Amino acid sequence: MRILFVTREDPHKALTGVATYVRDLAAALGRAGHEIAHLHVSPHPAWRGPRLRWSRQGHTLTGVVAVPAAGRTEEERLRADVTWMEVEELLAEALRRVRPAVLHVHDLSGIPASLVQTAREAGLPVVVTMHDFWPFCRQFLLVRPGLTPCSGSAGGRNCATYCATRPAPVGRRFARWADESLPRGVRDGVRWARALYRRRGGGSGSQFVVVNPPMPDRVPDPRIATAYAKREMRMRETLLAADRLFTVSQSAKAMYVLHGYPEDRIHVLPLSLESAELARRRLRTFTQYPIRFGFLGRVTPWKGAHLLAEAARAVPAERARFTFYGVVAAEDRAHLAALSGHHPGLYFAGRYTRQDLIRHLDAIDVAVFPSIMTETLGLVGLEAQAAGIPIIGAAHGAIAEYVRDGQNGLLFPPGDAGALRERILRVVDHPELIAQLSSAVGIPPRMGDHVETVLAAYNDVVHRRRQAAAPPADPAAPLAGAGSAPAGPREETTA
Repeated sequence: MRILFVTREDPHKALTGVATYVRDLAAALGRAGHEIAHLHVSPHPAWRGPRLRWSRQGHTLTGVVAVPAAGRTEEERLRADVTWMEVEELLAEALRRVRPAVLHVHDLSGIPASLVQTAREAGLPVVVTMHDFWPFCRQFLLVRPGLTPCSGSAGGRNCATYCATRPAPVGRRFARWADESLPRGVRDGVRWARALYRRRGGGSGSQFVVVNPPMPDRVPDPRIATAYAKREMRMRETLLAADRLFTVSQSAKAMYVLHGYPEDRIHVLPLSLESAELARRRLRTFTQYPIRFGFLGRVTPWKGAHLLAEAARAVPAERARFTFYGVVAAEDRAHLAALSGHHPGLYFAGRYTRQDLIRHLDAIDVAVFPSIMTETLGLVGLEAQAAGIPIIGAAHGAIAEYVRDGQNGLLFPPGDAGALRERILRVVDHPELIAQLSSAVGIPPRMGDHVETVLAAYNDVVHRRRQAAAPPADPAAPLAGAGSAPAGPREETTA
């Protein structure tokens, strides 16, 4: 079977959780004998029109849609999220070239959602895994400026009130692409330019400094609120045309249902990672001070890295060590160190590869996930669970699904650094908790089992589409076995 994956970022290069998962899933499906093609977006704000380029990554055909800025006004950009004629023509061309048996969409940001309808018109079954909240939150994360969690779009009113004046998303996507795809020297130059931009805006250059957050009593522009509402409605109508919709957790499904998606149309698909199977699962026990607390993944404000730095303040350095595993710019490192009161037990391990991950997991006694954003899953949580590491996490979103407070981890109110410090001190003062919590850490799904679930979904939607496309039976035709020879086995071909 040939499957076409659609993502925002190049899964061969990007370091995000979605890209990592898609790369692992593609590899597992390839080992099972299936053929994978990728289609992703590359933002090029200076270009006048979109382009489609093809390349090969080993045996994998990869297409990249290079897109310019989607309109000058916010209303134009909102419309382009759903339909964009020039890009739609390129997507139709991509489908004709690849001719997949199934289109599996993992991320539609940067690609018009009308891709679903384009594939349907071409007779292709469509599976969509909704890894984030893009269909009703253009910031993906349900986080408002000022690092305030958002309860939802409220029919576009919250979007227009809090997020309509944020910087153009093309710029942020370009910066992320540059950070993950360009050579180190160029990447460092982009980071320096971003830091300079923030300093000129009155900040310290650190992304953790909130400059001029919007006033909470700001009245939204009715025209912009309507544009957001139309985007959300049309996005929902388009996605509901897919053959199968997945979310990655129960809490994510509940948020989609809150935003008008029928509960019976959404299936929960627990994810897996190759690295989760490679992690050395063992019972974590206290051996000696300092206890090693670890933060894994993107060291960003919406992941709550600053909360851990602030919580480290006043925790005795001889009893606790705090390590951030992930890329940290120099200005962010300085800001986090200052938040911790220049805690002598605060360390920054820097960028790590998947080969490094196993070694890092062995060096952690307790993992800390203080996300301000509403996590739909948190893939680093799978890796920590697979290694038997207890988690201290923010009590919302999917984290609260796999961390059961007092049983296999500890939860604290989102955004509350003082409460996080209290949980850390509880472990520091009662180190026997480490073994108690570790013994109850759940085992994430195995990749083999996950692939079987995904393939069952593919086979089901392909079967249903073939049934729907088959011509109706002629009631006058004789039945097999009633004077006619039985039909032989039907030969089926796969791409």
